[in-house]
Amino acid sequence: MNVAFGHTNTDLDCLGSLILIKKLFPDFRLVKSRLIHPAAQSLYYLYEGYFDFLNPKDLMDEQIDNIIIVDTCTADRVNEYFGNIRNSSPSIRIFDHHHAANCDILGASLEKGNFGANTSFLGKLAMKQGITLLPEEATIALTGIYADTGRLIYENVSREDFEVAAWLFDMGASLKLVKSFLETIKEDDQILLLNQLLLSVEQFNIQGHVILISNFELDENIPGLAAIVEKIMDIENPDAYFAIFSIKKSKTILLITRSQKEKIDLHELLQPYGGGGHHLAASAKISNREGPEFKEEFLAYLEKSLAPATRAKDIMKSPVHAITENMSLLEASLFLEKVELTSMPVVNDSGTPTGFISLRDIMKGRKANSMKSPVRAYMSKPVIFSNSSITMREIERIFFKHHIGHLPIVEEGELVGIVTRWDYLEYRKRTADDRRTPE
Repeated sequence: MNVAFGHTNTDLDCLGSLILIKKLFPDFRLVKSRLIHPAAQSLYYLYEGYFDFLNPKDLMDEQIDNIIIVDTCTADRVNEYFGNIRNSSPSIRIFDHHHAANCDILGASLEKGNFGANTSFLGKLAMKQGITLLPEEATIALTGIYADTGRLIYENVSREDFEVAAWLFDMGASLKLVKSFLETIKEDDQILLLNQLLLSVEQFNIQGHVILISNFELDENIPGLAAIVEKIMDIENPDAYFAIFSIKKSKTILLITRSQKEKIDLHELLQPYGGGGHHLAASAKISNREGPEFKEEFLAYLEKSLAPATRAKDIMKSPVHAITENMSLLEASLFLEKVELTSMPVVNDSGTPTGFISLRDIMKGRKANSMKSPVRAYMSKPVIFSNSSITMREIERIFFKHHIGHLPIVEEGELVGIVTRWDYLEYRKRTADDRRTPE
């Protein structure tokens, strides 16, 4: 017998991957995890017949010749299946999009893909083979892609994710159903917990990152906690959120984490606590710990472990051209033309920015026949400036709040650099491109 399965606590991307495995490898039977992630349960119950799952115990008396594993290459996440396989040496093939994960499944052949969702990885293979899907199968797969890519806006998204999503749409995927499966906060108790957590979250600035942490006590573990954490990420928009749930009944801590920055690699951060998952979504279960004590320990761990956020000094242009405020408009115009710029900071005799002069400002002086007037008479002021330690998040906020395109960087009263909107956009683009570079 040939079988295929994904990780335990099967999520939407895993289900999307499995429905495509069934089309790509029709002689393989799918095996169901004993745990379905709460966010995936509605889709699973409605489309259970399309998967035709075996249970792990069904494998006990079978000779298993070939295994396909999707969406994980970590042994701990597939133990429930291998515990029921008596065959000592099946051939194992893995399709996984988690670049940070080290494969510890012995003897497995690992195929990695540069995709935001594992479903996209397999969807690309299905596209190449000219496979046709039923609308229901396309809906399952598209839900998996949207779930793992934040509806195609997370930073892990690749061009191929869009291509596969478009293909699935052409196959008849229902966006209405996809949207309904992604609305995971529906129950009254979930809404109540969401409101309670929003009141309990604390904000910290750690290594220049905006971090939310909450410590919340529950009598017992309840379904849908991850969906609530993701909703808080949407509402508060931090760089990362670490939700600590103290479960009284089992005397354990459930740590659920989400990030939207590649510099905050959750998979790596949670490994010392026995956790794991994606770069941007991971969790861990810690036994015999108290919430408040663990929170303080974890804060100290983050201070030590997080890489510093990118700051102005990392991307600013330096040295920077400047015009003195006593220079005439004509001299300023000729200088701008010489250095091929359309605007420039204006500084006083001490080198401190006092304004900004642009070709538009100079044009006003030319129309008034005042080209001999000093720059200070026509420059834009006051000038908004900052220091070299300001983070990219703060730079973005300044650009939007003040509607400016240039941010002079000043240290000890002297102009040392400048960050433009173009520098900011190039940084954002560059970090995205670096992330998509194959390992």
